[in-house]
Parts: sequence; C-alpha cells; structure tokens
Amino acid sequence: MDKILRIAVLGATGKVGSHFVKQSLDKGFSLRVLVRNKSIFEYKNKSDVSIVVGNSTNLKDVEDLITNVDCVVSLLGNVKADNQYTNIMQKSHANILKIAARKNKIPKCIFISSIGCGGSSWIIKAMLSMVAGKKSFNDYEAADKQVREQSIVPSILVRPYALNDKAATGEYKILKPKTIHFAKPLSRADLATCLVSITENNNFLNKTVHVVG
Repeated sequence: MDKILRIAVLGATGKVGSHFVKQSLDKGFSLRVLVRNKSIFEYKNKSDVSIVVGNSTNLKDVEDLITNVDCVVSLLGNVKADNQYTNIMQKSHANILKIAARKNKIPKCIFISSIGCGGSSWIIKAMLSMVAGKKSFNDYEAADKQVREQSIVPSILVRPYALNDKAATGEYKILKPKTIHFAKPLSRADLATCLVSITENNNFLNKTVHVVG
C-alpha cells in the first residue's frame, strides 16, 4: 500500500483553500487544518481531517498544527475587513518556518505568494499596491523574501497570476521565475490542482515558481 501523505494546511477555509482541501481528500491525503472557526469548516466531520482551532500569527497554534506531517501548505492571504486589510503574511510565514525547522524530520513547506513580489512584475506590484495598499503588498513582499532567503526548511514558493473564481479547466502552466506583466488568468480551482500536484513531488523543491492559466 502506498504511504498516505500527511499535510498541514493553513488557509483551509479560503477560496483557494476550499478547493485544495476537497482535492486533497479526493486523493486520499490525511489533513491537519488550522482554522479560526471550526463551525464554518465544511469537512469538520471527516475522519481523515484533524482540526486545530487557532491563528497562524500565534506561534503556539502553528506548533500544534505542524505535528507528524510530511508537508505544510500555506494558502494564507491578507483579508479585508471593515475596509482595511489585516496583514498576516510575514508573521505567519515566519512562524511556519520556525516550527518546521525544529522538527527532527523537517516537512516540505509550500507557500502561496503573489506575482509582483521579488521583482517579478513592477506593473502588478503597482496595481496591487493601489488596490490593497502598500502596507499589504509590502507584507507579501516580506513574507516572500524570508522564504527565499532561508536555507533550513525545504520549501516551494508559488506565485499565481490573476486569480479568478471560474470553473476548473484542468489546465495551468508552471513557469520559472521571470518578469510577468501579462499572462492568461488562472482559476483558483486550477491553482489548487497545481498545488496538490506539487505536494506529491519534489520537482520544484527550494524553487520559486509562477503559475498562470
């Protein structure tokens, strides 16, 4: 029997997260998820899902989550509430890296970032800074940078392009880091499919990739 992949998921109730969780369960993966509110998590009664109630900016909650797993997948993003973004990316990424590095067997960690970070597109950086504000984008930039600059935790940094909520097409392209100003938009469902594939192999380990439609 093939080994069951054990995955810790942050951002499981988000727009990408909901697709990722469903597709992972369909694959037969075992999940540990960190959620703020257990009642809104659709798969709370699944036998192959363990739930940790907490916050990704709290180190102890992240420590409780990352227990006996093969892979950590962060699908987090800064969320707008009361007309203001709550910036959690840099702190959450720092917590994940810190806890993962403590493990005897360090899990592979996959992080969602954004096109525009790391000099990948000054146009998109300017657009996102206008839409979400400079503080929010700078938080993504800081999170992206700390993953790239650390060398202890095996990691993959994923920068998706122009996400939308259209139906899955089953098609996506993974590109090496390069300047991207314009590309085909990507559905969140297809991004989830890409992320599930990345959890299953080490082809992009310790790399940054851009995912487009």
